[in-house]
Amino acid sequence: MFAVTFDIDWAPDWAIQLCADLCRNANIPATFFITNDSPIISDLKHDPNIEVGIHPNFFPDSSQGRIEKEILENCMDWVPEAKSMRIHGLAQSTRLLTQVVEETPIETDVSLLLPFHTQLAATEIFLGDPPRKLVRLPYFWEDDIVAVWPNWNWSYESVEAGGLKIYDFHPIHIALNTSDMSRYEALKKDLGGPLSKASRDEVARFENPNKGARSFLEQLLESEPASSFHKISDLWSA
Repeated sequence: MFAVTFDIDWAPDWAIQLCADLCRNANIPATFFITNDSPIISDLKHDPNIEVGIHPNFFPDSSQGRIEKEILENCMDWVPEAKSMRIHGLAQSTRLLTQVVEETPIETDVSLLLPFHTQLAATEIFLGDPPRKLVRLPYFWEDDIVAVWPNWNWSYESVEAGGLKIYDFHPIHIALNTSDMSRYEALKKDLGGPLSKASRDEVARFENPNKGARSFLEQLLESEPASSFHKISDLWSA
């Protein structure tokens, strides 16, 4: 079973739209984990083939809030119907997951990365008082991780793994067609401001013309039957 997910990470709306359009054109369901409110989020929430989850940032100086409770409240205010999450930077602990279970309706967590691990499967954990089930779905592939992987080949055929196959992309890396992190770092240095304000033309100056994250996503969407893909919250029952 496959799932295509996106961590929006404060990307500009047009880059998020690019990802949504790629999945829509291929008739593939997708899950977007959001870091901030934006006009594009409303569009995503009204698409039955797209799930919108939260991407809370618990690191110091988070733009989402001062403390964990405030961060979770703000994320849920943006997407009150959210049932899934991936924590930004994969910062997690039993205490933090317990807080999520007790203070939000989140049912599925995708914050455990096991690169290229085969035969991955969902697992359950019970946390809180009274205990409530949280389904944890490990994922095995992320675009910015493989971008620094030695000798990585940006061809979909290079990925072989049985079991659960959850892919994680970032809209800015799809827009850049990232093959390594140098273009992304150069873009950030050139902008000198928030990534969310970057225009298409500003990003296009640093776009990779060869194989990269976008061409990999396109190949993935073309290579597997649409029926094999699921939104994150549907994956556990699929």
